[in-house]
Amino acid sequence: MKTPTWATTIGIIMIVLGGCSVLNDIKSIRLPADLEKGMAIIKEERDKSEKEKEDSVVTESRDSLWVAEQQQVEDDSVTFGNHKESIEKFLELTPFTKTWIVRFGYIGLLASAFYILGGIFLLVKRNFSIKLAYLVLAISILTSGAQAAVLTSGSATGVIALSTGLAQLAGVIIDIILLAVIFASDKEAYATHNPS
Repeated sequence: MKTPTWATTIGIIMIVLGGCSVLNDIKSIRLPADLEKGMAIIKEERDKSEKEKEDSVVTESRDSLWVAEQQQVEDDSVTFGNHKESIEKFLELTPFTKTWIVRFGYIGLLASAFYILGGIFLLVKRNFSIKLAYLVLAISILTSGAQAAVLTSGSATGVIALSTGLAQLAGVIIDIILLAVIFASDKEAYATHNPS
């Protein structure tokens, strides 16, 4: 018996979503290190602009036109410095958040590999494929739900943690929809008496 259309569709969706999740999990694992590099660059630029401002004050001239132009440059420099401080606060992660983002990255890699495997077995049609798909989707819902709960809790701070946690809720909704489709579909092609 041929693989049902619904199973082919769900299997492909699971493989694609699993592949995307692998990429996101790798980014999550690297996120704290990448943010540290970015923060170092921002601090270096801020220190450089403050040094330039100090140097310009030392060489200040009495010419009133030049002083007016210099004041405008200093005002722009202060504004730019304020934006850098805002960016630093925006990108700042607490140690708790860093730890859990990396942990969930590694947990997510494992869950994503199972997700892809579940999609593949829906396509190749084995008698355990449906049970495997249920298990994989349940694991995905649990890990995504846990990640959303931890990263949106009061212990985790920052916009990055909040957005990462909330994005997991979309994954939970997609997994529930996939579960519902599998549950409601005809699974006769996967019965034990119908081997591939």
